[in-house]
Amino acid sequence: MIGDTIAAVSTPIGEGGIGIVRVSGPEAIEVVADLFSAADGTRLQSALSHTLHYGHILIDGRRLDEVLVSVMRAPRTYTREDIVEVNCHGGIVAVREVLEAILGRGARLAEHGEFTQRAFVNGRISLDQAQAVLDIVRAKTALGLEAAVDRLGGRFSNAIAAVRDALAGLLAQIEVQIDFPDVDVTAESIEAEVDSLVTRVADLISQARQGRLVREGATVAIVGRPNVGKSTLLNALLGEDRAIVTPIPGTTRDTVEEVAGIGGIPVRLIDTAGLRDPDDPVESEGVRRTRKAADRADLLLLLVDRSQAMTADDRRFLHYETAAPTVLVLTKCDLPARESARQDGPWVETIEISAATGENLDGLRALLVNLLSGGDVPARHTMLLLDGWEQDLLRRVHRALGGTLTALREDASIDMISETLHEAYRAAGELQGIDVSESILDVVFSRFCVGK
Repeated sequence: MIGDTIAAVSTPIGEGGIGIVRVSGPEAIEVVADLFSAADGTRLQSALSHTLHYGHILIDGRRLDEVLVSVMRAPRTYTREDIVEVNCHGGIVAVREVLEAILGRGARLAEHGEFTQRAFVNGRISLDQAQAVLDIVRAKTALGLEAAVDRLGGRFSNAIAAVRDALAGLLAQIEVQIDFPDVDVTAESIEAEVDSLVTRVADLISQARQGRLVREGATVAIVGRPNVGKSTLLNALLGEDRAIVTPIPGTTRDTVEEVAGIGGIPVRLIDTAGLRDPDDPVESEGVRRTRKAADRADLLLLLVDRSQAMTADDRRFLHYETAAPTVLVLTKCDLPARESARQDGPWVETIEISAATGENLDGLRALLVNLLSGGDVPARHTMLLLDGWEQDLLRRVHRALGGTLTALREDASIDMISETLHEAYRAAGELQGIDVSESILDVVFSRFCVGK
C-alpha cells in the first residue's frame, strides 16, 4: 500500500562482500534511526540528503553489525520517497537480522517489485521504463543490456508518446466536425497522417520482433551418434570444459544445457546423448531425453564425423524427422576425409568445422545468428525489448489504425473513424501506463525480485 514504509534485502542472499537492506517510505529515516548508532554521533533525522554514515546497528544495546548507512531524501530518490540503505557485511545471518530489526520498528516487508512500482506510481519513471529495469537485471548478453539501457533512457516511451500525441491531434480534428458539422474535415486531410502512423507502428512491431530473440533467446540442440564431437562443440562454443569428453561411446548419458551469448543472442545449447539403440537402461533414458530436446529446439545441429565412414546410426539420424530447421555439421575437418558426408536432406545449411582446433567456428556462430534472426541480425538501435503484453498492445494500435484507414478510404461515417482512432489512442495510453488496470500492474511488477 502506497504510504507504508517498506523494507527488503536488495542484494542476493548468501555470502558476499556486502549486503544491502533498503527502506523506503515516510518513516524510513525514523525507523533506521532507532537502530543506528553513528560513530561521530550524527542523528539520521538531521542528516543531509545523499550522505553516508559509519556506525553500528544496535538491538537491545547489542551491536549486531558494523554498517554504512546512506540517507536519501525525497524527491531525489529511486521511489521519490525517503530512502535509507543499510550496507551490512555480506552474509545470510547479518543481513536477515538487520532486516528483522527494521521490520520490528514498524516497516513492512516489500512485495515483489514494490520499490520500482512506487517509482512508477510517483511519476519518476514510465511503465515502459519500469519494464526496462527488469530487462537490465535479467540481461543475458551485452547486446541485451545495451538495448535495455536504451529502453530505460526512454526510446520506446518517447516513440509511443509521439504516436499518441499525433492521435490526439487527429481526434481533435474529428471531434471538431462532430461538434460543428459545418466544419469540413476531409478524408484526404488526415489520411496521409494516419498512413504515416501505420508505418511507424509497424516499424515498432518489427523492432519488437527482433528484440524478442535477444530478450528470450533461442534453444539449439546438438545431436548425432556417439563420438561425433557433440560435447567438444558445446565446450568450444561456451569457451569452457562444461561437458565430459572421452573416446568412449555413450559418455554423455543426460542432456547438458548451458547458455552462451552468440552474436548478442542468448542461445541455450543442449548437448545430447548419442542416438543409437543402447542396451544400458541409463543410456536408453539419455536417448529418450535427446529426442525430447530435439522436439523443443528452435534449431538442430546434426553432427556427422567426416573423418570416418558413415555408420548405420549416422544414416538413421539423417532421416530423423523434426519440426525444427536442421544444419548438417560435418565435424573434424582438420582430419583427412574418409568419405563425402554431404548427404541430401532437408538441411537449411551444411558447414564443415573442427571443434578441437576451432576451425570455422566463427562461421558456425555467424550461421546460427543468421538463421535464428531470420537474416535480420539484431543491433542495439534496431530492436525493442517488449514483453508479450506490450507487443499485443502495439498490434492493437496497428489494427485500429488500419481500421481507420479502411474507414477513410470507404468514406465511412465520421463516428466510425472517431471510434477506431479512440481505440488506437486507448491502447497507446496503456503502453504509457495510462489507465492501466491494477491487475496488469500486479502482473508486471510481480516478476521483479522483492528488493527491486
